[in-house]
Amino acid sequence: MQQWVDSPNLPTSSVTMVAVSEDAVEAIAALKQFGIRVLKITKSPKFAEPVASHADMQCHLVTGTTGFCTDDSLQKAFRNVGIHLCRTKVQNFSAYPEDCSLNAARVGSLVFANPKCICQELFEAIQRLYLTLIPVHQGYAKCSTVVVSERAIITTDSGIAHAAGSAGLDILKLQPGYIRLDGYAYGFIGGTCGKLSASTIAFAGSVNSHPQAAEILKFLEEHQVQAISLHEGPLQDIGGILPLAETAETKCDGVRKNSDI
Repeated sequence: MQQWVDSPNLPTSSVTMVAVSEDAVEAIAALKQFGIRVLKITKSPKFAEPVASHADMQCHLVTGTTGFCTDDSLQKAFRNVGIHLCRTKVQNFSAYPEDCSLNAARVGSLVFANPKCICQELFEAIQRLYLTLIPVHQGYAKCSTVVVSERAIITTDSGIAHAAGSAGLDILKLQPGYIRLDGYAYGFIGGTCGKLSASTIAFAGSVNSHPQAAEILKFLEEHQVQAISLHEGPLQDIGGILPLAETAETKCDGVRKNSDI
């Protein structure tokens, strides 16, 4: 039995399906070895080549089965697995700020985003679902944020770190760099990873390649989360690993109830 990941980015049991860039070949192979189904995000000519297949650029889930995407082919791919994404009205994603129109970091009931960058549809959904929008200057908020738990994040962005601290979250602030993203000087830490369960987070590349690896691992341990390196080499910004479905949990009292896939 499976169920959808109810709170985006934060699975509560073992993940069974994720969305990942088609270019993340090594990460995909490792995820499949874990028995995880992979929905490959294909390249879109609407985006700059290095990020043309990044999940954190092309889609944003607001519930387990609904959200937004940037083109019709992606909408169809998600519909085929049972997730209904609405196509945004934004037409050109080749440059900032339109390219980050869906790049908001959802952390429980909080959404970190630059209000001047996110599309109107996402802004209205945040209001409709009574989520709390935390304004930040960083347009690439999701790319810049590792969602550790509802109460903890890792980021290299000073503005996000300050806003998260003011919202009561625990933060590990890293120095920028040391993340591979071909075509750019470096990538973003949030684009390297995604949670595979409540207590595990997977990284594309080796966590130990980062000069602040000890701090990362200690912070994760403090929040009862274990790091998994999907393959060797430097950490790579692949547009994140978006958890979609997880094993179903059942409770005798019936308090938790999710729609089965």
